[in-house]
Amino acid sequence: MERELAFLKETGFEEVLLLTGERTSHAGFDYLLECVSLAARRFHNVGVEVFPMTTREYALLAKAGCSGVTVYQETYDPLRYDLLHRWGPKKDYLDRLEAPSRAMEAGIRTVGMGILLGLSDPVFDALCLLRHVAHLQRIHWTSGITLSFPRLRPQAGKYQVEFPVNEAGLARLVFALRIVLPDVPLLLSTRERPEFRDGMAGLGISKMSAGSRTTVGGYGEAEPMTEGQFEVSDKRSVPDVCAMLRTRGLSPVFKNWDRVFRDAEACGDG
Repeated sequence: MERELAFLKETGFEEVLLLTGERTSHAGFDYLLECVSLAARRFHNVGVEVFPMTTREYALLAKAGCSGVTVYQETYDPLRYDLLHRWGPKKDYLDRLEAPSRAMEAGIRTVGMGILLGLSDPVFDALCLLRHVAHLQRIHWTSGITLSFPRLRPQAGKYQVEFPVNEAGLARLVFALRIVLPDVPLLLSTRERPEFRDGMAGLGISKMSAGSRTTVGGYGEAEPMTEGQFEVSDKRSVPDVCAMLRTRGLSPVFKNWDRVFRDAEACGDG
């Protein structure tokens, strides 16, 4: 963990996203809390993309330095959700649906949301996502929301996509959400081709990942410890992505949040 964090810090990042699978004895809440604490010593903005948690657990993460939580509902169609999640805690549709609200209630600064394009009818899911965002903005107006557009790509397991979304469809979705939500950060990951990401930069999309690895130990280890979760299409380095943005008249910004504000909030609570 320390090696991975040190490597990421050297690239210039000030924001890091920590991922796990579902809650297990090897990667449960205590493990995640320790990892957040380690990351918060180096980075101004620490986010997690993990299993849904209780309000108390989210509050403890926030106190440890976590400023963002990402929870994708994946699909808002309850029948498709039940069909695709056959067992385990993740099968609880409502628990996952209510996780963003619990995180906001606990003091998490931003919550990342999205649908996994390819699982269900993308138009239905996009409309449900918009209604969910509108509800959270009314109830938890002091917290921020970011939206991502993960699209099923070739990945371990060889899942066959039943509702494929091509690049044109993805672009239309991004444009529609940008019109409806002009102030919400929209993210595009390295799942997508470099050429597509280049074209969408600043055209609806306002935030991008760069230099991503989907393998455990993929940053600090000479050889990845596992097979990647999904195929990374944009393999360009951080400097290369920054250079692309500059050629398009855009300024790459690595930080829009400073941990001094987190410390100030903690003093205020005291």
